[in-house]
Amino acid sequence: MSKRKPIDQAEILIAGPARNIAAHINQELDALYEAMRDFKCIHGLVVESDSDDGTIQQLATLKLRLPNFDYISFGRLIKQIPMRTARLAYARNRIVTEVQNNPRYASVDFIAMADLDGINRHISAQSIAQCWEVAEEWDVITANQLHTYYDVWTLRHPDWSPVDCMVQMHKLEPILGESAAQNLAVQAKQVHLNANQGMIEVDSAFGGLGIYRRGAFLAGRYSGVNAAEQEESDHIAFHADLRKQGYRIYINSALINSASHLDPPPPPLAKKHTFWTIGVMRWLGRLLFGHKRFNKYLDLLK
Repeated sequence: MSKRKPIDQAEILIAGPARNIAAHINQELDALYEAMRDFKCIHGLVVESDSDDGTIQQLATLKLRLPNFDYISFGRLIKQIPMRTARLAYARNRIVTEVQNNPRYASVDFIAMADLDGINRHISAQSIAQCWEVAEEWDVITANQLHTYYDVWTLRHPDWSPVDCMVQMHKLEPILGESAAQNLAVQAKQVHLNANQGMIEVDSAFGGLGIYRRGAFLAGRYSGVNAAEQEESDHIAFHADLRKQGYRIYINSALINSASHLDPPPPPLAKKHTFWTIGVMRWLGRLLFGHKRFNKYLDLLK
């Protein structure tokens, strides 16, 4: 018998960070609200910063249209926090603080942390309900993609992906060359998970959507920066905090949220760069990920 609070008796908060998502936010939140329709109550919270595309106006409209929806804007954070993953961590930590301290979220039982850039296009009420039917007593359950599982930058599994794939790739480049290093460290791990493969326990995963029990969600803090002061997936430190306290994290192969993903993870960049280093990183990024996709990542850093 599951110890999870039944969906029809539980409250859930749909939350996530936002920057320049005006083109996606309405469709994304509508899909997520629809997928969570069987919950007793749905709350929504978006934490925004550094947008210049109409995101704020869209969020203001959504506040009028969606029940129990709110947003927080930090304005311009990029000068104060130049590293993108650190800004994401800052926004997600504000969500943790809101759940912990804001009376309006005192009765929330589950938190659905979601990327809002278009990744949750295929989420459904049926796939959410299935998460409550599995035998495993999960504390965190994360999404899968229809074609290939993309988020190996956030993935930590002792056999599948034990280390930061981008750090590994850069270590392998002098030995194997750029293409072979990328294939071994990144692409070989981006495998197809059949929807019927069940639950895969991991030390960290995300894939654009993670559902957390309240106690687990309040047990960690996000970072986004590793010990070498390089960008790291902001979920890594958070999930490490949870695992230290015994909380269990799974990928649910049946929780399909998208056909594929929009962008690869960014390469790790040192805190300080010379013009030569930046030029080399741009050349490598375009070689590895393609000119259009890498330029989109550069735009996000501005």
